[in-house]
Amino acid sequence: MNDVEELLKADAARRQAMISANADDLADALSDDLVWTHSSGRTEGKAAIIQAIESQTVQYLALEVEDVEISQHNDIFICHGTLNGRASRDGVAKELRNKFLSVWQLTGSSYKMLAWQSTGF
Repeated sequence: MNDVEELLKADAARRQAMISANADDLADALSDDLVWTHSSGRTEGKAAIIQAIESQTVQYLALEVEDVEISQHNDIFICHGTLNGRASRDGVAKELRNKFLSVWQLTGSSYKMLAWQSTGF
C-alpha cells in the first residue's frame, strides 16, 4: 500500500471515530496542533473537537467523502474534496454538503490531521 492509500485509510478511520464517538481513536488521528475551522467560520482545537463529540453535544451520524484529491509534499499531505453527511448539534439535525480542505502529516508510521476547513456550497 502506498502513502496516499494509507492516508485514505487513516481518514476513513478518523471519520468512523467521529461517528462512533470514540475519543481515543479520534485523539490518535488528530495532531495536538490541530486547527479545525467549521463551515460556520468557528475555529477550534483538538481538545474542543474531542470534548464536543465525546459529550455528544455534536453527533456525527454519517460522513462520506467524494472527489478527493491529494498532493504529497514530503511528509505533508493536502487533501480536498466534498464531504456529505448528517450531524446533530445540541439536538438539531443538519445535513452536511461541504467542500473541504485537510492537511495531514506522516509522523513515523502514523498520519495526524493538522488542519480541517470546510465550507458549504
